[in-house]
Amino acid sequence: MNNKIQFMKHLFLAVLMAVSLVSCSGNDDTTTPQQNNPVQNQYFSPPAWIQGSWKITGSANPYFKFSSDDFILVTPYTSYKAVLTQTAATGQPAKVVEQTSDYYYEFTITAGASSGQYKFKKISDTRIQWVGSTPFFLDKE
Repeated sequence: MNNKIQFMKHLFLAVLMAVSLVSCSGNDDTTTPQQNNPVQNQYFSPPAWIQGSWKITGSANPYFKFSSDDFILVTPYTSYKAVLTQTAATGQPAKVVEQTSDYYYEFTITAGASSGQYKFKKISDTRIQWVGSTPFFLDKE
């Protein structure tokens, strides 16, 4: 039951962040828009020990995926790198503040007016703990 509550909290955060990306524009300007070169930002730099797919212990499907430059909530699929890139494109704040060690990976995501904090603790090479109000374990796929 607690896992469902925690899942709903994170689902709510993902939806809230996605909704904050939607903006309306009433621009009636007829001038040609200026072409801007995209700026490459690397928002995430997870340590090697956490990279890969992780599933909640006892579950059949992955829950989180960490790549060298992204943090992904698998269901519903949410690439936080994409969320931050889209947020930055609208001129809103988009950043990740990370703290890493050999045993912890902690970060705070800010996308527009929304933010969320995640903290993971390494238990072994194949198990981590998602530390939060209701901590639980994840196993590497």
